[in-house]
Amino acid sequence: MRFINALRLLTGNFKQVCRLLMYKLIMLLVFCALCCAFVLPELIEILENPATQAFFSDAKNVFLSFVDHSLGKSPSDYMDMIFSEGGSLSGLLEVLFSERLGIVLVFVACIVVYLVKAFADTLVYFTLGSVINDRMSTYSETPLGTAFVKNLGKASAYAGVFVPVDCLLGIGLFAVIWLALRFLPLLLALFLSMTLIVAVHALKMTFIGAWMPAMTADGARLKEALFRRDAHEKKMFAKSFILYAVTTYLVIIVNVVAAVCTFGSALLITIPASYVLFICEQYVNYYTTKGKKYFITYENIATNADHGDSAHFFEYIEEVEKQDSVDANLDIM
Repeated sequence: MRFINALRLLTGNFKQVCRLLMYKLIMLLVFCALCCAFVLPELIEILENPATQAFFSDAKNVFLSFVDHSLGKSPSDYMDMIFSEGGSLSGLLEVLFSERLGIVLVFVACIVVYLVKAFADTLVYFTLGSVINDRMSTYSETPLGTAFVKNLGKASAYAGVFVPVDCLLGIGLFAVIWLALRFLPLLLALFLSMTLIVAVHALKMTFIGAWMPAMTADGARLKEALFRRDAHEKKMFAKSFILYAVTTYLVIIVNVVAAVCTFGSALLITIPASYVLFICEQYVNYYTTKGKKYFITYENIATNADHGDSAHFFEYIEEVEKQDSVDANLDIM
């Protein structure tokens, strides 16, 4: 039911998908422009070096010699010119070694630009969460720009914690997948890698998925959001994990099908929609766990479905009995 409610929230707020798409395209252009500004000067200097030109010339002749026998040399002769001692490959390696400081600085600059982009993306995710929260709580439609300015402080604090955690998880995940592909049979490595990707993402969302809703829906500070987990949230751990795991699998399937069937065109819609769906799920899961009512549509208000669970049946009965007792006393008075 939580997934269905999140999906209905997504379709009811689909304009946010278009806004996120425009934002991400602009940020991608800025990111590419900055990376090119750092990379191109160093790359042009390496490519214009005579040793580099000699290497590319020999590599080109290797392929041409297979189809054009008028060159006068066989492919093996050109291969010797590349890999022999003092060949063009050694010349290229000398050029790269001489430019090692510039290459390292370019690499570091690209990493910094990527982290800035991830920070900026997280700011807009937090803003979208605030807009969706306003929709769920009061059915109001808050402009994205207004929400961005209003939540800039909290969003920055959230991004300052979320981005490093997400990057560290990504690096660790990449290392494990690389080891699996290196030491395990290919099919087994791919199976375990995909399973690990889904499991890590589901665990991440289960543990930190309540941070953003706590800060926007309940006005909690970052420290309170990080460490505030009541007993009921811990009991709902398995249900939240399964929710995020199933959603992750469905998102992967939809995006792969969209990429294959439309030659990547549909990814312009499915990728930003996937981000918004996960944001909707964070809020639906949070509201449900906290027992809060929320708007799905103007006519449909969702209540806490957990009151129907056996674990909360007697709590619900006690609440009803207390309310009946209060009503009876009022009638006597």
